[in-house]
This record gives sequence, structure tokens and C-alpha cells, in this order.
Amino acid sequence: MSSRHQSALREIDAARCVGNWKLASSLAAKLAKHETFAFTTIVSCEAELEEYLLAVEWDPQEHWKDDCAVYKVEGRTVVTACYPMNIASSSEKLGLLERRLLKTAKHTMTSEEEYQRNVVLAKVYFYGSNFEKCRETIEPLSTAMSKTCALSPSYTTQLFMAQMVMRGICLEVQGDISEAYSTYEAAVRAYKDKLSGQAAMVVPRGSEPGAERGQHEELVNWAEEALYRRATMSLALNDKATNIRKLESYINAMDSVTPPAFRAFRRLRANRLYMQLMRQSLDSGTAPSAEMKRAVMLGHRRQLWLLKATYAFPRADEVHEEVLSEVDSVARDWGLVRAFARADCLQLLEILYEFVCLTFNSPRVLRHLIHALIRFGDYHEAALALGTYRELVERQLEGVKKAIDAAVREGTGGANVFAGDVESINHVLRTAAVGARLLLVHLENVHECLALVHFADSLISDIEKRDPERLVTPAVPQAVRAQIALWKGAAHSRLAQKSRDPGNRADHHNAALQHLREATALGPRLYDAHYYLALEYALGALDIPAATAAAKQAAALDSHRLEAWHLLALLYTARKDYEKALQICEVAMRQSDWWDVYSEIKNDADSQRPQTSAHMGSIETGIDFFKLAMTHTAIEGRRRGFDASIEAQPRLFALYGYVYGPVVAAAEDSDDVSTALETSSSIDMLATDELHTASRRGPPSQASGRRSLARSLARSVFSKHARHVSHDGRPPLPFTPLHGGTAPDTDPAAPKATVDTAPTSSGSHSAQERPKRQRSMPHLRPSTQDKLSSDALFDDPGRLVGRASIHGSGSVYYTPVATRQRYQRAQAKNALCSLWLSTAAAFVALQRLDEATHAVTEALAVSPQSPAALTMRGQLELARGQQQAALSDFHEAVALEANNVRASVALARIEHELGRRDEALALLKTVSRAQGWSDPEAWLWLGRLERELALEHAEPARAQMLRRALEFTAYALDLECSQPVVSFSVLWV
Repeated sequence: MSSRHQSALREIDAARCVGNWKLASSLAAKLAKHETFAFTTIVSCEAELEEYLLAVEWDPQEHWKDDCAVYKVEGRTVVTACYPMNIASSSEKLGLLERRLLKTAKHTMTSEEEYQRNVVLAKVYFYGSNFEKCRETIEPLSTAMSKTCALSPSYTTQLFMAQMVMRGICLEVQGDISEAYSTYEAAVRAYKDKLSGQAAMVVPRGSEPGAERGQHEELVNWAEEALYRRATMSLALNDKATNIRKLESYINAMDSVTPPAFRAFRRLRANRLYMQLMRQSLDSGTAPSAEMKRAVMLGHRRQLWLLKATYAFPRADEVHEEVLSEVDSVARDWGLVRAFARADCLQLLEILYEFVCLTFNSPRVLRHLIHALIRFGDYHEAALALGTYRELVERQLEGVKKAIDAAVREGTGGANVFAGDVESINHVLRTAAVGARLLLVHLENVHECLALVHFADSLISDIEKRDPERLVTPAVPQAVRAQIALWKGAAHSRLAQKSRDPGNRADHHNAALQHLREATALGPRLYDAHYYLALEYALGALDIPAATAAAKQAAALDSHRLEAWHLLALLYTARKDYEKALQICEVAMRQSDWWDVYSEIKNDADSQRPQTSAHMGSIETGIDFFKLAMTHTAIEGRRRGFDASIEAQPRLFALYGYVYGPVVAAAEDSDDVSTALETSSSIDMLATDELHTASRRGPPSQASGRRSLARSLARSVFSKHARHVSHDGRPPLPFTPLHGGTAPDTDPAAPKATVDTAPTSSGSHSAQERPKRQRSMPHLRPSTQDKLSSDALFDDPGRLVGRASIHGSGSVYYTPVATRQRYQRAQAKNALCSLWLSTAAAFVALQRLDEATHAVTEALAVSPQSPAALTMRGQLELARGQQQAALSDFHEAVALEANNVRASVALARIEHELGRRDEALALLKTVSRAQGWSDPEAWLWLGRLERELALEHAEPARAQMLRRALEFTAYALDLECSQPVVSFSVLWV
């Protein structure tokens, strides 16, 4: 063979390998003048066939919609693996090619030409779905790859893969799954041996213009088909040891293809099956390893990328079931692998944000977004998502109620009532319960919480009225009803504590008891229901026996939560049984994961900087432990004397450093998801070391310009924006109202926060250039030059109270965004202030007033606007005879907290000393009707003033006033006998 012929054959070989069929056909026509008729006819026929196939328009989603479905038939596993697209309707075209190839048999052919002719002829039969002739054609061919090929040294590998895949599919058609799997395994192994194991397994050919859209992909890529069918046949054989590995091999090989969107929908289905198999191993109870966790998270990022490559933003009447299914899967799997770290939660939020762009007003995405935001710690954004979720659900419920009425009227099942993206009633109610807890516990928005649970309660009643026999909707679980009743009762309990009107307070108290008892009846093992019932008995009725019984029940249900133990200890101090209270504190503290830390601090009490190698628990449990430790110290002071309290203070300061040190040292806005997402890199769908760089580029944006509420939410949630609110005493936490109007049974006079968002332009910024969140008063930003190291938490508590690191924002015109970090920083400041005040109280009891004054000064350095600290400073000034200074402090405390009982009673005492008894009496009557109804000092002074005024009146007014004075004094004595060492209200904070 001449060098010219060899060069032409190499060019034809190269053209066939890359799928340039026009060039291959042209070169074959030129070679026909000098080469045998058989080879040029084979090349020409194959080029004509492939060109024809590339022109076929088909829908990969429709063709592979049932791929990778796993089900059982007569005890054996069946995996759906659709056969490649066929063009049997084009029988005339295929018949012409068949006749031309068969004519080549009249000519003398080499073994290589005969091999190529049979493979191309088998492809003609294969694409025409004539599997019997296809099998007969390739049956004589060798299943071993030829090592010497003169005509097509490179393309022979492709022909080998084609004949092996067609052989395997013919075996599948016959039902011989085991032999088909062996065929695919042999093909893949030979292919890897030929190209080396590191070579790219799949190279799409001839589909560059339309491959990104998937409309003109080649019907069969033989290497891809072999990998895919090997994995599915392994699953069908139920080979658990290898099925996940084979499927993972296919998925990883496809990650490196170019264009990256090639076979996107089929890979989507395969990856979904892969995630299901991973989930089965997690559901078996096995603790997830770090490698398993990483594989699951990577799989979901891959799935999201494939969804984006497959789907565009839907129309208003369109629902992508694949997207919605993945939304549920990713949220569930994040919990299964225990991906609760901050970085993991941020990844989940990034993925959910991307899903917003693939769904149209989807409440399902918002539901999972609410849970993710709460876990991350951005309560403000969670409340925004909750408000939008409720709006969307209320729109859906209008149609749901009509559909239920129609289904009940016609007697048909309600299978289609909750189809698509329509939220089920149980999902709505469960989300309402989660939202109620968010609003009450984290945002302290009692009115919105009550409005939300009233919405849930009315929804239950409405659905039960429409479908009393449960023909369409299942019965609401008792656990869900218990949650709704719980948060309704807890909201009424909080309103009872805030109310200044005795009648209104009694109404809220009775409602709280009613709903909390209902919650305990519906959920007898619901910890929160028993705990809040005990707290309401203690706070709202001073019913110590009933509160003790409920607190014991709560502690028995979950012995590791310290709130019930803490309440139980306070209840025993109200009975003056300090020994029992101390035992309860010690039992509770020993069960905490912070006990080892506290024990080492106690054992190393003489050290100025205790060192501990003990495992520390979460900050949340540490906060509860610290509160209980302070109560334990206060009880010790009552039992052993206040010298014991003074001795314990260094240990409490050291414990404070361990618990709140990470909070104080944390970066500002670390729990603000807007800041977190802005500072993090944009989502990498596939890791660099595992996936080809092209895979991470993603497909062109297909999102329409259609506006939607969900996308507006996404911009609100994840864009940089400023939030300003007006200042009214204690700054309220910002929250966008969920529903217009005032919640029933609430105080309409309560101040409401206003929120003003101001989005800024997007763009990338370096750490130095990134714009800061704007404040309403920029010149009042706190100084950052006096930052404390973590060592200061242990070396010098006095320096710790020092200043900027605890203060946060120095602006009284700016309310911080409600995040977990902001809440914990506020708790850190309040805890340190309370620690100094407890130290001051111990010094006062020991008549060491100078040291008490120093401690109060330190408390005010931590929290300059603390009403409790101002009140104690005023009491110390009053003890020194400095009435004007004390009067100023008491007025400032009342101005900061209108319901401050201690400051109000102290003001009444000064008014009495100044001879203004009428003013003092009016003030005490107001206090005793409001939050001071359970304060013994207020009632004692009220009785004293009533008695003094009675002596100035004649009968019968004197007798009436003396009788009232006696009643007030007796009531004060009763209250004093049931007062705990620390107010029960400390557990509401």
C-alpha cells in the first residue's frame, strides 16, 4: 500500500473517530478510485447512517423519563434501562443502506473489512429495532478486541464497543441479564485496557452545535451506553457489593465529558438512583462516615447542576416533579448525614436558593428554606420566608378547599387534590408549629405567633368541617395538634406576663392553662408542653404544687434539658427547701455535657487562668448550664451564707469565659446568611479534584424574566441589604408581619417594629472592599480598636466587662438583625451584667457597700442601660442618703423599662420619704395591678402607706383602710413565703 493510500486511510480513521462524517464520506469517495469497493462502501454507508441519525430530533426527557426505576417482580429486582432511541419508522432509508451493505458480499473482502461491514450492518438493524437480525449479524464476531488493524487502527475500538453493546442489548431482549452484564463488563474492561484507565471514557461525537440543549445528541454513544448498562444490569442482578460502585463509575466518567450537558437527563436519573442507594445504607442505622457525608453532599450538588442543565424556569402552570423531588431529598439527606455544621448549613442554603430559580412560587422550597435558616441561625430571614410561605399557602388553600368540597360531594378520592407542588395540610400545620416557635422563642413576636397558631387552628377546624369522614384528607396527627396548642398556650402565657391590666392578665392566664393542658393531653410525651405548663403555674398563679408536678414530668421526659431541672430547683427554693434544691441542681448539672468543664474549673479554683481539656458542649446548652450554675450559687448563699457566694464568683467568671468566649470572639454577622453567602464563593457544583472544570461552568441561563414571589424572596433573602427600625425603649427585633390586622386576644397597643430594606448593587468585593451593612446612624458605629483576645476571658474578668467586644453596636438608633449570634451576644452581655449584680447583692448582704458599688459599676460598664444595674446603684445611693442621685437612677430605669417593679417600688419609697404619700400610694397601686402583682415588697409598702393614711381619717373610712392595709400586709407575707431565690422569669429570657 502506497504512502498516499496510508495517509488517506489515517484521515478517514481520524474523521470517523471524531464524528466528522461529511469529511469521512468525501475521503472515502476519493479513495474509491484506488481502493477496494467494499471498504469505501462501508465507510460511505456508515457516514450516511450517522448523518441521518444526527438529524433526528428527539426528546431525551421523554425517552428516558422512566429510566433507573427500581421495582420488584416475583421477588427479583428489576431496573428500568430504556433501549436506545430507534428510527424504525424510517424503514425505507435503513432498507437502502442494508441493501448496499449486503452487496459488498459479492466482492472479495479482508477479515477486517468483513468485520466492519458486519458491525455497520448490525447498527442498521439495531436502529430499526430488528434485534433478531442484529444478533445473527454480530454472533460470529469475536468478543476480543483486535490488536492489529490496518484500515482503521483507532476507529476499530469504537466498532468493538458498538458490537459489544448491541450484543448485550440483544441478550437483554432475550432476558439473559447475567450474560448481558458479563458482556458489558468485558467491553468496559477491554476499552480501558486499550485507552488506559486514566483516559476519558466517553467522548460525544458530531453533536457540538446542539449538545448543550440535548435536542441533537447522538442517539447512542457506545462507551457511555456500555458504562450505563453495566451499572443497571449490576443492580438488576442485586449485586449489592458492586452495584453502587458500578453506578458511581458511570457517574464519575460522565462528569468529565465535553460538552458538560451531554446526556444530562439520563445522568440526572442515574444520579438520583445513586442517591437512593446511598440513602438506603444510611437508613439502615449505620452512622454516616465522613466519606459517606462528603459523597452525599457532592451527589446533591451534582444533581442540582444536572437539573439546571435540564430544566429552565417553569411557566406559571408548569411543575418540574424532578426538581421538587430533589428538594425533599436534599433536605432529608442533610439530616441523615448529620450535616449540621455552619459550613454544611450554608451549602444547603445555597442549594435551596438555586431551587428557587427552578420553581415557580414553590411553598415546598420555602418550607425547607425556613428550617435551614433557623438551623443556620438567621431568624430574621427565616421569618421573611415564613411570611412568604404563608401567603403562598393561603392562595393554594382556596383551591384545595374547593377541590375537597367537590371530592366529598362526588364521593371520589382526593388523589389529585394535593398533586404537584400543593402543600399537604399536615405540612402546612407542621410548618406553622415551627414558625410559631421561631416567632415566640427567637423573635419574641408574641402577636404574630398567636396569629399564626390561630390560622393553623382555624385551618384544622375548616378541613374537619368540610371532610368529616376523612375521605380526602387524612386525620391531623395528635402530635401536630399538641404543637399548635402548645405554642398557643405559650403565647398567651407570655402575654399574661406582659399585661398591665389585671382582667386582661387573668384572661390570658386562663387561656394559657387551657391550651397547655390540652397540649399535654394530646402529647403526653411532649417535653415543651409540660415545661411551659409548669412555668405558667409558677409565674401566672404561684401554684407551687401544680408547677412542681408538671416540672417533674418534663424532667422525666428529657433529663438532659436543663430548663425543667432549673425550674424544679427554683420551686423547691420557693418552699424554702434549699437542701433539696441544691441536690436537684447538682443532679441536673452532672447530666450536662458542660459538667466536666465546670468540675475542672472547681478543682483548679486557685488558678488565675483555668485550663481544661474536657469536651465542651454547644453554646446553647452552655447558656442553660451557666444560668443553673448561678442559681446554684445563689442557693448556696442562702444555705451556707453569702461568703460562699463570694467564694464561688471566680468559678462563675471562668465558666462565663468558656461558655460565652466563642460568642464574644466570633466575627460580627457570622449568622447573617446575606453576609455569609456574599463572602463565600459562588456555589461550585462539582469539586475541582473530582469533576472536570467544564462541568462547573454550567449551562447558559434559561431562567425567564417572569417575576415571581419566590424569586423576589430569594433576592430579599440572599442580597446585601440594610435594615433600619425606629428606637422605642428596648429595640424590638425586626420582623415583617405575616398577615394584616391584629391577632385575636392580643394587646393592640403593643409597639410594632418597622423594617425598611434597601438592596445594594451586587458584585464581587474583596474582604477589604466589601461594603458593610449600613446603619441608620453611621457615626455611632462601635470602635473596633479595643478588641480583646480570648485570654482576657480568663485573665481579668474586670477587663472583659471593659467595653467594645461585649457592647456590640453603640447606636441606640439601630436594631440588629435577629440572628442566633446577635441573640447570644445579647445574652452574653446580660449574663455578665447579672454576674456582677449577683456579686454586688452578696456584698450588700455582707454590708460591704464599697465593694458592692464597685461591682455595680462593673455591671454598668458592661450594660450601661441595664434597668437592674441602675436600680441597684440607686438603692446603694439611697442607703448612703443620696436621694437625688438615687431618684435619677430610678427614673432612668423606669424610662428604659416601664414595667420594672424594683425601680417603681424604690421610687414610691422616695416619694414617701419626701412626704408625698399620695403620689407614692398611686404609684404602688399601679405597680401592684401590673407586673408587681406578685411582688411582696410592693404589697408591703402598699399596706404600710394605707395604714399611715388610715390614721389621718375618721371612722368608718379608717376601719376600711386599716382592713385593706391588713389584707395587703398578709398577702405580702404569703408572697414572701413563696418567693424563689431567683425570679421564675429568668427562665423566660
